[in-house]
Amino acid sequence: MSKTITFAVGAMLLYTGWAFLAKVATGGLPAEQAVVYTYTAGIGVAVTYVLFSGDAIVAAPGSIGIALVAGLFLGGGTIAYYLALGSGSAAIATSISGMYILGTAILAVVFLDESLTMVEITGLGFAVVAVILLSR
Repeated sequence: MSKTITFAVGAMLLYTGWAFLAKVATGGLPAEQAVVYTYTAGIGVAVTYVLFSGDAIVAAPGSIGIALVAGLFLGGGTIAYYLALGSGSAAIATSISGMYILGTAILAVVFLDESLTMVEITGLGFAVVAVILLSR
């Protein structure tokens, strides 16, 4: 199994735990406050990983700026996701917000010269159909 697949499966499992626990947390906390606690823990994990990875700290102002803007999108998206979880079905909130994969794939093809095979395009199409069916 490639590193990409191994890491992606790990991410999927960890995101599953995160999404489930986020739904539980929004039952007792306002969504935006649950996000603050979630991010506090997440920052702790990320900092610990960086410190113990042994990799040199990279100072690349342009890329750091892009990462910070990405964080703005992530923060806003996470608050919207938690609000969706707190106001209704986890299945609907997760499936619709999870369609970011489609937008990311399209942006990568248009701006990063990546390509999609017909099988991948078909898979994305099935994902769209799945979201439509889950949201009914």
